[in-house]
Amino acid sequence: MMRAGTTLVIAVLLVGAPEAAQAPSAAKLRVTQSRLAALCLDGQRTADRRRWALPAGAYTMAFTMNNEPRPGVAAQSADSPGVATVTFTLEAGHEYEVEVRAPPETFSRRLWEREQWTPVVRDRTVDRIVSSDPHWTGEACHP
Repeated sequence: MMRAGTTLVIAVLLVGAPEAAQAPSAAKLRVTQSRLAALCLDGQRTADRRRWALPAGAYTMAFTMNNEPRPGVAAQSADSPGVATVTFTLEAGHEYEVEVRAPPETFSRRLWEREQWTPVVRDRTVDRIVSSDPHWTGEACHP
Protein backbone atom coordinates (compact mmCIF):
# COMPACT_ATOMS: atom_id res chain seq x y z
CA MET A 1 0.00 0.00 0.00
CA MET A 2 1.43 3.37 -1.06
CA ARG A 3 0.84 6.66 0.58
CA ALA A 4 -0.08 9.73 -1.45
CA GLY A 5 3.27 11.37 -0.64
CA THR A 6 5.19 8.39 -1.99
CA THR A 7 3.36 8.52 -5.31
CA LEU A 8 4.27 12.19 -5.70
CA VAL A 9 7.98 11.49 -5.10
CA ILE A 10 7.98 8.69 -7.69
CA ALA A 11 6.22 10.94 -10.21
CA VAL A 12 8.82 13.70 -9.68
CA LEU A 13 11.68 11.22 -10.15
CA LEU A 14 10.17 9.88 -13.37
CA VAL A 15 9.58 13.35 -14.78
CA GLY A 16 13.18 14.39 -14.00
CA ALA A 17 14.74 11.25 -15.50
CA PRO A 18 14.53 12.24 -19.21
CA GLU A 19 16.20 15.59 -18.46
CA ALA A 20 19.11 13.84 -16.78
CA ALA A 21 19.43 11.43 -19.69
CA GLN A 22 19.59 14.36 -22.14
CA ALA A 23 22.33 16.22 -20.20
CA PRO A 24 25.31 17.03 -22.43
CA SER A 25 28.02 14.41 -22.39
CA ALA A 26 31.75 14.97 -22.45
CA ALA A 27 33.55 15.67 -25.69
CA LYS A 28 35.82 12.86 -26.88
CA LEU A 29 39.30 13.76 -28.12
CA ARG A 30 41.89 11.38 -29.56
CA VAL A 31 45.27 11.65 -31.26
CA THR A 32 45.16 9.69 -34.52
CA GLN A 33 48.61 10.10 -36.13
CA SER A 34 50.93 7.43 -34.70
CA ARG A 35 54.03 9.65 -34.58
CA LEU A 36 52.25 12.66 -33.09
CA ALA A 37 52.97 12.93 -29.37
CA ALA A 38 50.71 14.97 -27.11
CA LEU A 39 52.91 16.61 -24.49
CA CYS A 40 50.58 18.85 -22.50
CA LEU A 41 46.91 19.66 -22.08
CA ASP A 42 46.30 23.07 -20.49
CA GLY A 43 49.85 23.16 -19.12
CA GLN A 44 49.69 19.68 -17.55
CA ARG A 45 51.76 16.77 -18.89
CA THR A 46 49.67 14.15 -20.68
CA ALA A 47 51.77 11.12 -19.69
CA ASP A 48 51.61 9.55 -23.17
CA ARG A 49 47.80 9.55 -23.25
CA ARG A 50 46.11 9.51 -26.64
CA ARG A 51 42.41 9.72 -25.63
CA TRP A 52 40.43 12.05 -23.37
CA ALA A 53 36.81 12.66 -22.38
CA LEU A 54 36.65 16.36 -21.57
CA PRO A 55 33.95 18.82 -20.58
CA ALA A 56 32.99 21.43 -23.17
CA GLY A 57 35.26 24.45 -23.19
CA ALA A 58 38.49 25.99 -24.47
CA TYR A 59 41.77 24.08 -24.30
CA THR A 60 45.44 24.43 -25.21
CA MET A 61 47.58 21.44 -26.22
CA ALA A 62 51.27 21.10 -27.03
CA PHE A 63 52.54 18.44 -29.44
CA THR A 64 55.75 17.17 -30.95
CA MET A 65 56.51 14.52 -33.56
CA ASN A 66 58.60 11.39 -33.03
CA ASN A 67 61.30 11.35 -35.69
CA GLU A 68 61.96 7.81 -36.90
CA PRO A 69 63.69 8.24 -40.28
CA ARG A 70 63.37 5.36 -42.69
CA PRO A 71 66.56 3.47 -43.54
CA GLY A 72 68.58 5.48 -46.01
CA VAL A 73 67.12 8.84 -44.93
CA ALA A 74 69.86 11.01 -43.49
CA ALA A 75 68.89 12.62 -40.21
CA GLN A 76 70.83 15.73 -39.36
CA SER A 77 71.31 16.91 -35.81
CA ALA A 78 69.65 20.21 -36.81
CA ASP A 79 66.46 18.37 -37.76
CA SER A 80 64.16 18.92 -34.81
CA PRO A 81 60.40 18.48 -34.82
CA GLY A 82 59.91 21.34 -32.37
CA VAL A 83 56.88 21.86 -30.15
CA ALA A 84 53.62 23.16 -31.62
CA THR A 85 50.88 24.52 -29.37
CA VAL A 86 47.29 24.95 -30.57
CA THR A 87 44.12 26.19 -28.93
CA PHE A 88 40.62 24.88 -29.60
CA THR A 89 37.12 24.75 -28.16
CA LEU A 90 35.23 21.50 -27.60
CA GLU A 91 31.46 21.08 -27.68
CA ALA A 92 29.70 18.58 -25.45
CA GLY A 93 28.82 15.30 -27.12
CA HIS A 94 31.13 15.86 -30.11
CA GLU A 95 34.03 13.66 -31.18
CA TYR A 96 37.39 15.19 -32.09
CA GLU A 97 40.59 13.89 -33.68
CA VAL A 98 44.04 15.45 -33.71
CA GLU A 99 45.62 14.98 -37.13
CA VAL A 100 48.85 16.17 -38.74
CA ARG A 101 49.23 18.27 -41.87
CA ALA A 102 52.61 18.19 -43.62
CA PRO A 103 54.15 17.86 -47.07
CA PRO A 104 53.63 14.31 -48.43
CA GLU A 105 57.35 13.46 -48.44
CA THR A 106 57.47 14.14 -44.69
CA PHE A 107 55.17 11.19 -44.03
CA SER A 108 57.20 8.85 -46.22
CA ARG A 109 60.56 9.94 -44.75
CA ARG A 110 59.25 9.96 -41.14
CA LEU A 111 61.46 12.95 -40.47
CA TRP A 112 59.55 15.91 -39.07
CA GLU A 113 61.17 19.34 -39.06
CA ARG A 114 60.03 22.31 -36.99
CA GLU A 115 57.27 24.35 -38.67
CA GLN A 116 56.98 21.82 -41.52
CA TRP A 117 54.10 19.97 -39.85
CA THR A 118 50.92 21.21 -38.16
CA PRO A 119 48.68 19.57 -35.55
CA VAL A 120 45.03 20.05 -36.47
CA VAL A 121 42.03 19.38 -34.21
CA ARG A 122 39.03 18.30 -36.28
CA ASP A 123 35.46 18.03 -35.02
CA ARG A 124 34.41 14.73 -36.60
CA THR A 125 30.79 15.26 -35.61
CA VAL A 126 30.39 18.20 -38.01
CA ASP A 127 33.64 17.69 -40.04
CA ARG A 128 35.18 21.05 -39.22
CA ILE A 129 38.67 22.12 -38.11
CA VAL A 130 38.44 23.85 -34.73
CA SER A 131 42.09 24.48 -33.82
CA SER A 132 44.14 27.63 -34.17
CA ASP A 133 47.30 27.95 -36.20
CA PRO A 134 50.19 26.51 -34.17
CA HIS A 135 52.44 28.58 -31.98
CA TRP A 136 55.98 27.16 -32.07
CA THR A 137 57.81 27.06 -28.75
CA GLY A 138 60.90 25.51 -27.27
CA GLU A 139 58.95 24.44 -24.20
CA ALA A 140 56.44 21.66 -23.92
CA CYS A 141 54.29 22.67 -20.96
CA HIS A 142 53.66 26.22 -19.92
CA PRO A 143 50.40 27.37 -18.39
